[in-house]
Amino acid sequence: MTLDALPQFINKVDVCLGSTPLGLLTKGSVHNYQPFQTNQHVSLTMTRATLDGYSSGALHPIFAQNLPEGFNRRFIAERLARYAKVDDMYLLALQGSQGIGMLSYESEFNLPDADPVGLNEILNYNGQEPLFPQLLERYYLRNSLSGVQPKVSIHASERTVEQKNLIVKSYDSEFPLLTVNEYVCMKAAEHCGLEPPRVYLSENLETFVVERFDKPEGKLLGYEDFTTLMKRPNSPDSKYKGSYEALLEATLLYTKSYDELLKMYRYIVFNTLIGNGDAHLKNFAIQYTPDMQQVFVSPPFDITHTIIYDTIDNKMALKLKGSKEFPNKKQLIDLATTKSFKLRNAEKIIDATAEGILDYVNSSDEIYLLDGLKDSIRQSISRVMVTNTIEKPYRHDKKRKF
Repeated sequence: MTLDALPQFINKVDVCLGSTPLGLLTKGSVHNYQPFQTNQHVSLTMTRATLDGYSSGALHPIFAQNLPEGFNRRFIAERLARYAKVDDMYLLALQGSQGIGMLSYESEFNLPDADPVGLNEILNYNGQEPLFPQLLERYYLRNSLSGVQPKVSIHASERTVEQKNLIVKSYDSEFPLLTVNEYVCMKAAEHCGLEPPRVYLSENLETFVVERFDKPEGKLLGYEDFTTLMKRPNSPDSKYKGSYEALLEATLLYTKSYDELLKMYRYIVFNTLIGNGDAHLKNFAIQYTPDMQQVFVSPPFDITHTIIYDTIDNKMALKLKGSKEFPNKKQLIDLATTKSFKLRNAEKIIDATAEGILDYVNSSDEIYLLDGLKDSIRQSISRVMVTNTIEKPYRHDKKRKF
């Protein structure tokens, strides 16, 4: 299919579960979703037992949550500027059946599958030209992934039958070796028993690869991040508005499970200790079976140690106790108790997580690939565990060349 053959605009999309149509999404003066039936809902936030449609000025949160932001959105819009009006509906239609979660979208598009790339090809690439721009060029028409950093979604095919669906990330000059940073943080999460998806780091350090967890063994699972669950607009700043207290309350509301609440608390503790200032609402999610009878917290993802980069302020993405300053241990213990719940063994969880991270960073070889990363993570942990710490956190010298 050539770019000349693309539709100029998209005003309607069939919303499906696999090959089963669920409803029709249209755009006129407003966006309207009209369900075809009442047995299968598209979102935990859209469960009315009637055929009354859902109207919204902006695209409904469940449909907007996976739309590309930042670099990827600009890249797609620039490539298609001469051929189409690339708005939210257009990007949703491009997503087709390859978006995160159980929903798929059918429209005028009939895009051919791109030639697949195997995991080993990515990890062992040693060509003269960087691989990531080549992957982006090959896959951008199906590259509907949220987030502002460059990333590419690669789907398994018959040729890559042993390979799961992948997300491949790179880095830019603002965040040197972000690939190493995320790999180390995700492996630390694994070491702490948080069960993140499997991750890989390429030999040339240019790419970080993570296996997608939203379609395990080919099964369909619903997926909603907390901007959707809290009915926030799909704007760049909405994911930073909220608190970790509200995140825990929403987790309990949707899962109705103490175990899932405890899991989310452990995620928050880990992100705080590791020094992740970008743990915003879109970086936490809930998954569920299509019948919505089993609702659970998703594995942790998109974890980095942000404090090392000068261009990111030394604050958290969400508030805790009314502040975005990183908390101390007592504040994390207090987070475990609200009017709605009281989590047991909060102090033991914090201590065990801190010890787990330190144990990993002391044994990791990859952590030395990014100068100062080990010391900066250790100091991040000290800041939380010891209230009155004198030593300032390590700051990465962004002028240093890698």
